[in-house]
Amino acid sequence: MKVHVETYSPEWPKQFLKIKEQLQDILKDVPIVSIEHVGSTSVPLLQAKPVIDIDIIIQPSSLEFGRNVLVQAGFTDCGEMGIPGRFAFREPGYGRFDDAYGGGDNLKLRYHTYLIIEGCTALRNHLDIRRVLLENSTLREEYGQVKSQLAEKELENIDQYVSGKTTILCKILREAGWSEEELEPVIKANE
Repeated sequence: MKVHVETYSPEWPKQFLKIKEQLQDILKDVPIVSIEHVGSTSVPLLQAKPVIDIDIIIQPSSLEFGRNVLVQAGFTDCGEMGIPGRFAFREPGYGRFDDAYGGGDNLKLRYHTYLIIEGCTALRNHLDIRRVLLENSTLREEYGQVKSQLAEKELENIDQYVSGKTTILCKILREAGWSEEELEPVIKANE
């Protein structure tokens, strides 16, 4: 398989705002902290898979209610998928095992929605990577090069793409102040 990576598009943040508005309407009765655009599409000038990553930050007490509301709205609940505190959902029309790594039908822009517990490591990871890449053009360019090189390869599966980014992601998180001990679960999750 090949992973489809595109040049940054100024349409991505616009699409995020549309999706955020829809999610706010769906989750109007669920107490949420915030809805954040994370991942590569949230960083201007960074190439990315055409997938908008969205973190819906909640308190643990809102988790079950939020999960139920999203399922009732047509989302597929995929659970934590090995990442504690981050509950993944496929957008309506896509099942748990449908490809969720970019392109979609006819390269349609896809999105990943996560209910994510405030303060969990996965949220800190998402926000710190976004912050460092927005601030550090050298690391942003290096990360983009790694992604391009991986996109050129014939990969066995999406896990190989994720694993191939681990070294640069750890470098970015070290820049954000993460210790080697804090990086261990990130490395383990990306193996």
